[in-house]
Amino acid sequence: MLNILGGATTLASRIFRVLSHMSLRGLVLALGIGLMLVSWRPELVNQLDGKLFQLGTWLVETPLGAKGVVVIEVPQADLETWQSDINQAGELGALLSNILDTSDSMVGVVLHRPIDARTATADELLAEIAELPTGDSEVLAKAQELVRRKGFLLEFLRNERVVVGVLNRRFSTNAPYQADWGMLEPIPGFLKSWLWFDDKLKPVELPGSVVNHHPVYRSGLNELVLIDESGSNEAIASFLLQYLHAEQLRAGVSQDQSIWRRDRGVMLGSLEIPASPAGVILPFYGATRRMTPGVEVISFEEAMARGAFPPRVYISGQNSELARHLALAAMSIEDSKFAHSPWWFVPLGKSLILLFTLYLVFLLPRFSRSTGIVLTVFMVFLVLVSQLVAQATQKLWFPLSLQIIWLLLGHVLILVWAIRLKGWRTLLARADDACISQSRSLLQKGELEPASDILEPCTTSNELLAVLYDISSAYASKRQYPQAVKILQTLQGRNKSFRDVKEKIDALQSMVNTGDKKSDSGNGRINVESTVVLDTPQIEKPVLGRYEIREELGRGAMGTVYLAYDPKISRQVAVKTLNYNQFQDQLLEDIKSRFFREAEAAGRLSHPNIVSVFDVGEEHDLAFIAMDFADGKPLNAFATKDTLLPVFEVYRIICDVAQALEYAHNNQIIHRDIKPGNIMYCPSPYQLKVTDFGIARLMDNSKTSTGEILGSPLYMAPEQLKGKKVTPQADIFSLGVTFYQLLTGKLPFEGENLASLTYEIIHGKHKGIRSVRKDLPSSAARIVNQALQKIAGDRYTSAGEMALVLKKAIKRDFAHEARRAGYL
Repeated sequence: MLNILGGATTLASRIFRVLSHMSLRGLVLALGIGLMLVSWRPELVNQLDGKLFQLGTWLVETPLGAKGVVVIEVPQADLETWQSDINQAGELGALLSNILDTSDSMVGVVLHRPIDARTATADELLAEIAELPTGDSEVLAKAQELVRRKGFLLEFLRNERVVVGVLNRRFSTNAPYQADWGMLEPIPGFLKSWLWFDDKLKPVELPGSVVNHHPVYRSGLNELVLIDESGSNEAIASFLLQYLHAEQLRAGVSQDQSIWRRDRGVMLGSLEIPASPAGVILPFYGATRRMTPGVEVISFEEAMARGAFPPRVYISGQNSELARHLALAAMSIEDSKFAHSPWWFVPLGKSLILLFTLYLVFLLPRFSRSTGIVLTVFMVFLVLVSQLVAQATQKLWFPLSLQIIWLLLGHVLILVWAIRLKGWRTLLARADDACISQSRSLLQKGELEPASDILEPCTTSNELLAVLYDISSAYASKRQYPQAVKILQTLQGRNKSFRDVKEKIDALQSMVNTGDKKSDSGNGRINVESTVVLDTPQIEKPVLGRYEIREELGRGAMGTVYLAYDPKISRQVAVKTLNYNQFQDQLLEDIKSRFFREAEAAGRLSHPNIVSVFDVGEEHDLAFIAMDFADGKPLNAFATKDTLLPVFEVYRIICDVAQALEYAHNNQIIHRDIKPGNIMYCPSPYQLKVTDFGIARLMDNSKTSTGEILGSPLYMAPEQLKGKKVTPQADIFSLGVTFYQLLTGKLPFEGENLASLTYEIIHGKHKGIRSVRKDLPSSAARIVNQALQKIAGDRYTSAGEMALVLKKAIKRDFAHEARRAGYL
């Protein structure tokens, strides 16, 4: 048992090393189902079953002695001679004559190979006589004597009281037994083969055999019958069964043919021998030294001199334990001291494997280590006691070693997994603590979205739920009710009964549906950051300044962009907000000053490709800018590989953006955040607008409470990332990145994180644009390469110069497309 457990532990370790990516519960479940489906049993399991059977015999009464049995040991040399040449087996004939003539005994002869008369010496002598001169009476008499002895021996070997067996041989017999499934007959054949798997034995013909031989097996599991593969629904009798059958016939029990019912056993007239569906019994006698009564053993010479014999006589070679074993097995059957496995044990055993598998996979992980060990040991003890008690009291044998080994092995697997799981849980707990701590830090700084995102992979705990609750409260305090409801719904999905989460969701949802109609300062105006799109006509329209808010267009780092209506001049405008809550209090006044100064400067810009700023204003906790509303979509909608615009259209767009930048730079305004998302594009009729002029400079010079620069690092120039003074060449670099992305659907510089991205932009070399997309003209590579120079002085001297180069490229490479679009 210790070796088995040690091997199980080693196997479990290897499984975890090789299949560590798999779910161990799934692995145990698969192994358990596999064990239930297969019928093969390893030899180790059979040996362990044998040991347990021997243990169970200690609960059986010890036999008093072996009476009425004698074993005759023949010298091995003589036995070999008799088997090799029947004409030299005269002594065997004399022995059989002495036994059969002096007693009413049943005789069993156990040989190593069949007796065969095909190569008899008498045949050779008779051939020799035919060639000799007539009158050679001495040779003739010798031959006649051999023939007489052969006939004499065959007469005894064919006697109904003599049964001949051959060791470890499988062959046909002239005395088949009718096989019947009995009550199991309605079960489909494939289920029978699965539940009651038989080692089918192919009969081997023995031509020239002069007597019927029956198989004898050297096994503690005595086979009464053997399956015939021929499909004739017949069975071959083993030596032991044929011996008992001959005894029944000798006793005068009338039976023409014995019957083997697989659901009950073998019926020999009045004698019924319960056996397994494979025809196997397990005798108690001979299983252990305690259960082995003494059997009388005599030599060949003593047998020849003896005048009387007991009812059962066995003839075998010297020092053969097999004859004694067969004698004890016959005694066990006669005294009903044997066990068998009933037909219903196989489905019971498979059900136990399934039950143990479910216990290991679903129940054991829920218990503590000590409780699990106690429960598993108790189950093993219960199985063993049930097995031994059934063997001793009901003569039923349940070979449950495989089930016990699986229960112990599976427990070891789950135990090793639990140890590893404890380590994983410790790591997860540390990671969760770090995430919760970082989330609280972000919450204190007002960064609510990253504070909630960082908690998404964490496991549920009271501390995590409390942080989510605080984040929702922070959203609600900023009147961002949809976000607050979303966080509370996430919290509710983790724990429905946490605090007043349900009531709070209902209250905030009503705010989302109706809007907050309370004024901030008593003037009846609505805070836009606390509203959503209102389509119900009965509800008062939310306003910001003089602008009526119609719908939300998008959200960014600064705040929210809304579509609004200006009632004074009856036109639609875009209103962009700046939320003061994202800045530290000590920086807020400077932020406000810069915001209005930069917004006013941007308002002085008047260019057909730049969004015009109409108005700026301030509410209680936010500032806003009213801008020209541009139809279309931001260019980031056309910046993926599957949504790219025609190459000519990209050249045209970048050329127009460069001209707009040139105008802004001449007015001393640097955009600082050129990217596809800040360029609005409408294809028909063609319209292009650059947004966020002047605002980017404010955001770039102002740090949030986390110390991180707001903006788009993917498009920033190297000097911008280094924190150096920004010149118009920074916008040219960003425009080059945008040009690259709109042509290929990829960015020239990428990184796994901000640090690696920054390094690539400052030091790395971008991949050639024509190697990414081979159909581009050479001008694309020249323009991109110069725009993306690391040193600002190596780029185009101005955005106007870049626009001029783009125009020349359009005339040279896209003249046809340009004329058709009315560009030339």
